[in-house]
Amino acid sequence: MEAALVDEVVACLPTNRTLFRYSKDQYATYLLQRMLNKDGPLSVQQLKQSCYRQLMEKPFVKEIIRTAGKQKVEAWHMESAPLAEIHHYVLTLGKWGDRFGGNQTSRPGTNLVLQLNLPENLDAEFQRITGDVMNGYTCRYHPQSSKRTATLAWARLDIDFASNEVLIEEIQSDLIRALDQLNCSARTSKRGDDTYFVWRNNSIHRQQMMDYCEKVTSTQKKIWAEAMLAACLWFIHNELGMSKVFYNRFETGNQMKEINWGLPPRSLYTDLPEKFCFSLTQEAPSFIRANRKVQKRLNKIHNPQWYLMTI
Repeated sequence: MEAALVDEVVACLPTNRTLFRYSKDQYATYLLQRMLNKDGPLSVQQLKQSCYRQLMEKPFVKEIIRTAGKQKVEAWHMESAPLAEIHHYVLTLGKWGDRFGGNQTSRPGTNLVLQLNLPENLDAEFQRITGDVMNGYTCRYHPQSSKRTATLAWARLDIDFASNEVLIEEIQSDLIRALDQLNCSARTSKRGDDTYFVWRNNSIHRQQMMDYCEKVTSTQKKIWAEAMLAACLWFIHNELGMSKVFYNRFETGNQMKEINWGLPPRSLYTDLPEKFCFSLTQEAPSFIRANRKVQKRLNKIHNPQWYLMTI
């Protein structure tokens, strides 16, 4: 994308904070509800023959189907799904990249960044313990939020409104790794005394830091990637109004973005999109195929593949 287009998209969207509430496995009812709004009502047999058939194995989806009885399943049935623990986040927007490339983008240009931020109470507790904001403990050169100080994760998006296509370039979290490092240092660091340890010139209470890290990572480590992708799809569908979503596959994405070392976790580019029922395709986003600057790179890749969702 051109940087000016990213700025235009950001300017057109709500400027106040956007709250995003998410519960484990909530993506399943979200996807089924979208399909049923588009194609429904559907019989159980039709649901089992759809590309979302694996979602039918979720216990709460089975309960919804049982409650519906012999009638066809409608979108509103999904609203009765029981929710587990609800996590509260704040969504913000940013941009990443430049027109010369070299920023791990599939084509030269700029990405729109969707950031998933922890709520204020967790941010305030972290600041009370450490004397610093969370984003101060993660990589400043990554697309942290400029409006919030506790960016849990982000997604980078390349968007083409002419073709109604979005490519999810990357999903990543620095914060989980940073909290694990802080927890380890609180337990083992010899800088300081029995009560306090020194980290980046800050004197931090060991037990308070360990308790905080364990509280946050015990929940967020299990859900951050799922919540980030769910927020990403919600944003693409409801704020951008687009429905054709590509997602980088591990091998193809690494080669297109010219990542030769420090490879990202494979599961984020295999298990995660498959969990959300993306389908494998050899169809490249049209704005990638049409870009002469990346065509040579694409031609060198053996059997390039992406994940695709079209609801």
